[in-house]
Amino acid sequence: MKNFVLYFLVGIAITWFLVSTMQKQQGASRGGAGRRGPGGAAVVAVEIAPLTKGSLADEGVFVGSIEPLSKFMVAPKIAGRIKKLFVNIGDQIKNGATIAALDDEELLLGVKQAEADLEIARANYNESAGLLEISQRELDRVKKMREQKVSSEVEVENAQASHKTRQAKHQVNKALLSQKEAALETSKLKLAYATVDASWSGDAGPRFVAERFQNEGAMINANSAVVSVIDIATLTGVIDVVEGDYFKISNGLPVEIEPAAIPGAKFQARVLRIAPLLDEASRQARIELELANTDYTLKPGMFFRAKIVYERHDSVIIAPAESLVRRNDREGVFLVEHDKNIARFVPVEVGFREDRKVEIASPTLAGDVVVLGHHLLEDGSSIRLVSKNGAPKEAGAKPADGRPGKGKANGKGGQQQ
Repeated sequence: MKNFVLYFLVGIAITWFLVSTMQKQQGASRGGAGRRGPGGAAVVAVEIAPLTKGSLADEGVFVGSIEPLSKFMVAPKIAGRIKKLFVNIGDQIKNGATIAALDDEELLLGVKQAEADLEIARANYNESAGLLEISQRELDRVKKMREQKVSSEVEVENAQASHKTRQAKHQVNKALLSQKEAALETSKLKLAYATVDASWSGDAGPRFVAERFQNEGAMINANSAVVSVIDIATLTGVIDVVEGDYFKISNGLPVEIEPAAIPGAKFQARVLRIAPLLDEASRQARIELELANTDYTLKPGMFFRAKIVYERHDSVIIAPAESLVRRNDREGVFLVEHDKNIARFVPVEVGFREDRKVEIASPTLAGDVVVLGHHLLEDGSSIRLVSKNGAPKEAGAKPADGRPGKGKANGKGGQQQ
């Protein structure tokens, strides 16, 4: 029984405490909502900002990365040991520059062997050519003697058979000569392959060694990369855009690029290529930008922020983005009537949005709009102007529309007399 009484008293105390707290909060809320205006309506303390005229742009902001315009690997066409490397990372090279030299002793011996084989083939060819000429004269002599009835038909046939044999032998030697000439050219070509060059077509400007994959003395196979070479005089910026922006972008559209590694620096680019499809997984399309980099300030792999202006509107009414509110599923602003110290809700059509500014496409408005405190407002609510630090504005000061105030605040709700 004692426990029951104790619990009952504790419950009464907690209830009394909660009721007192709620009453205090309600009192504070009534005080914070502002003082009472005419007819007992609450006066709401608000901040305002003027409507202005200016230019706004429909733009897209994207994040992307920089890629080299061209990148390729330099590799030997034959296997061998790297005898000498002539470049390193960051070196600037010209078209046709020598990158590395392979051990060529065996290749030199191969060229000498091919030259010797060619000399033998050429001697055999010359010998067979002489014998063929002799057999031709012999055949002509026998035929002439046959016409004079001096030689027999058998002698003619034997001379013809011997001549055909010489012809066949000469053709073989001729083919062997061509074969040895080709073998020599192949040996010389392999010897030339021992010198690894970097060459490219198109722009003959200098390029840079981006990576080095091998060291001197290493044994490498054919087509094993030694270095990579990149062109950074012109770079490619890559961004991905969603469907909403994809159809606003066209080739040649100017782009402003701000690298993340160089805050405040801005570079100009243009849209170079637009992918003809959107990725099924991300629903984004690849857009490539052409970016001049003649001073080599930008490097491949850097991240950047790109701004593309699709369209610009000039001489439009601009309102702060904070002034937009929704009432009854309609978007609008609270326009201040300074002579009555009230705020009227005006539905608006919004055009472009840029940073913290929005275009009021319709209707045509002028004056000041509420930017803070409008969550407590309804159409026709009484207001009291305060500055950003919370202090009340003097009623005698000129409002944003240039009209003077009507008197001093009375300190009891901001009503002007």
